[in-house]
Formats: sequence, C-alpha cells, structure tokens
Amino acid sequence: MGCNRVGGLLLVGLSCVVVTLAGIGDELCYNDVIIHGSGAWWANGCVEFSEMDDGRPVFRSFTSSGNFPGECLLELTVAFDGRWLLAADLECPYSRCWALYGNDSPAVTPPPTGWYLLASFGYGGGGCEFLPAPTLSGGGPCVSEGTLVPAGLAGFLDRGWPEGAVPPVAGELVVSAAYEAGELAMGCCAVVDENEHLVEVAYVTITWYAVTIGEGFFDAREPLDARLLYEADGRFCFTVPTDGFEPGYYDIRLGVPFMDEQWIRVQVMAPSSP
Repeated sequence: MGCNRVGGLLLVGLSCVVVTLAGIGDELCYNDVIIHGSGAWWANGCVEFSEMDDGRPVFRSFTSSGNFPGECLLELTVAFDGRWLLAADLECPYSRCWALYGNDSPAVTPPPTGWYLLASFGYGGGGCEFLPAPTLSGGGPCVSEGTLVPAGLAGFLDRGWPEGAVPPVAGELVVSAAYEAGELAMGCCAVVDENEHLVEVAYVTITWYAVTIGEGFFDAREPLDARLLYEADGRFCFTVPTDGFEPGYYDIRLGVPFMDEQWIRVQVMAPSSP
C-alpha cells in the first residue's frame, strides 16, 4: 500500500503507510515520505519507496491534478555527489512548474530538515511559487510493530488531575482531563518498539468523537483522520479545539496504521462565569 489518490488529487490518508518490494536481493521496505511546507501545493505530497540507489532508498510518485489537465512528478533521490535531491515537476499542456531542492545530509534515509532551493522555473501560469523549502516526515525502514506511548506534560495530554486526586471514570474509560469549552486540548505521543526505542513512522492519525456513555460513539468531529507529523524530537503533537463543543465526554483516538491505537477520554465543561 502507498500514497492514496482519490479524484485525481494526491491525498495522504490511512492507506499511505508502506510499500514493499520483493525480489531485489532481500525484501526491502521503507515508509512513504510526506513532503509538506514547500509553499507550492504541487511540491507537497506523499512519495513511495521505489528502489535502492547506492545503498539509499529512492522515492517517487506520479499524480494527475484535478486543477490542471497535466501530470505532477515528485522524486526524492541521491545525486552523484552524495547529497539528497528533491524534484517537483508539474507539467500541463500550456504551462510548467519545476523546482529542485537539495540537502547535504549524509543520512541513509531522507532528512526531515535542512532543504534548500537549488533551481526553479515556470511559465504559463500554474501557481509556480517557490516559497519556503519543505519539511519531510517518514522514510525510515518499515517496522511491523510499534506502540503509542504518552509524550505530553501529563500523560498523553497537557494536563491531568491534581496530585493525589482519584481520576473519575466515565463508562469503561478513565477521564484523563477536563477542559472548558473553548479551551485547546493539547498533547503529544511517540511510537516505540519492544525495547522502548523510538520508531519513526510517517504519521499518526487523530480523530475525536463525542460519546454518550453506554450508547457507543456518535457525532464524529472534524477534521477526521487528520495526520500528526513526526517532529525532530520524535514526538507527534496535536491540538483539539473545543469551540462549540457541548458539555459532555469526548474521546481522542490516536492511531498508528496497522500497529496500535490509543483512546483518551476527556470531559468538556461549560465555560465558567466571568
């Protein structure tokens, strides 16, 4: 499975996890790479592991755009001098946008930061803006097992209950924290292996739900299946705005596709009087 495309647009969803190629010596598998923050929509996206080149993985993806009758190529590879190269090329019948980024890191897998623009050109329109250099997530060797662990200030979240207090229980889950409607529920997690070493996966999914105790789940809150990107310190951090939430209980679901998931129950209360 690799980068998911729906309706001609490049999406990064639950299916954008790994690509496995067999038959090239040993079985090879590297996580997809998510490219974001480049400032140009066609230079962002998800690239799949393609082959090995001099001991380092190569990633590429082709996609058709719903905005232009053309084709976009993203390619992440290694140059003859050992530096990493990221090429983004949007070619349409009457316009073209192209950008080439470089990175001097000797890392075996694509470095997340340190990218810089080497060259670019464009003609015929098409939104050829070349703004900040991108940031990358993922690209590490595939792992078959990983566990989500807390990495927030108080467990998975930024707050908990006072020391010595007994956390309340709602339904089958302990309530991890309480927020007034309008506050931000924030937190972080990480993914570790059986030896508690950090595991790099391209992203962690987050979904949150309103719940009625004893009657299951309903009223899924937007955005659905949003992705948390891997940060430099190995964490995946999130923010859940509670504006407009009715008082009650809500579950935050964190998931590593095909590996693990964690449910965190919080209580949202009516705002206190000024």
